[in-house]
Amino acid sequence: MTAMTAAKEAAWGHEGRHYAASADDVSRAAERSGGTVENRWTLALEQASPGIRDSVERTYKQWNTILRDYLRTETALRLTVGGESQSVPVKLVAGMPKRFAEVMREFEGLEWLLLNRPAVEAAKSGTEFMESYYDEVRVTKRDQAGLANVTEIHRVHETAKAWLETLEDARVVDRIIGIEEDVLGAYFFRLPEIRLYWVVIGICARALGVSADALTIVVLTHELAHAYTHLRRDIDNERWETEKFAAADLRIVEGLAQFYTQVICQRLEPRMPAALKAFMALLDKQNDAYKTHCKWVGNDERGGEIVRVSMIECRSRGITASSDFTKAIDRYRADVRGRKGPLKHG
Repeated sequence: MTAMTAAKEAAWGHEGRHYAASADDVSRAAERSGGTVENRWTLALEQASPGIRDSVERTYKQWNTILRDYLRTETALRLTVGGESQSVPVKLVAGMPKRFAEVMREFEGLEWLLLNRPAVEAAKSGTEFMESYYDEVRVTKRDQAGLANVTEIHRVHETAKAWLETLEDARVVDRIIGIEEDVLGAYFFRLPEIRLYWVVIGICARALGVSADALTIVVLTHELAHAYTHLRRDIDNERWETEKFAAADLRIVEGLAQFYTQVICQRLEPRMPAALKAFMALLDKQNDAYKTHCKWVGNDERGGEIVRVSMIECRSRGITASSDFTKAIDRYRADVRGRKGPLKHG
């Protein structure tokens, strides 16, 4: 593989990624949707979590404007200049992106276990508690501790433990969360449009043991961050040229989206603490491209300022290599030390 080919495949907007599709390609893909895998998992999800679609829809409508306001403040970029305005609608869609469906096809027969993982985990921890306090209950209840003896309780505990080990051995959660592509939601940058895959959000929420509402906020923030870093204009009225945005290394584009998602989840903690919990649970299972932002700045630094100015340089110079973006981060980090005023690009 040549260096040029490797760089092309590492690009965030590589033509093989589903969200790089044109309007015509998206329409044709929609006509082919509704496969067996999608139908089977959708049915299983609705049985395990009734009303999940309505929950995801209600959450994104409730938080959409709030999250956009946070992003406008954090990025200090503008979407409207003079009479020009760029709209980025959000759509809730069924089905699964192709990459996600391919992975889920490998776990046929495990739908019931994955989607009911919280119940099995509760059985494991509950029986562990019952074993520990069985003798105390016998004393209190004068040997009337219930129909099951401690051995039978232990067997239920070991059964629940074995069921969870089935998921761990198959690496189900690692596989579905570790896909190197936005599959819970996606920013179709050539349209532009954001799509939230409610079935995928529901499956991943159950797999991670977090609320679907919280995960919806995380996914929506992440996709909005893509749109804002791409389309919003800086003080010089410049935005990220679309083909340069598409050609930028996955670690740059995903790193920026993850950075702003984490910052906003932290800002939301007093109002919605579950969002940060969901973000961290997801981050723990994601691959390196989604963790690269963790290396950019420390908690004791003016991270928002350093990342924002580095992003503006990346956009204006058309930086596509992750190493060059990291150099910009390091340079502005050095500049900010000891400086009291704000950083200025250029």
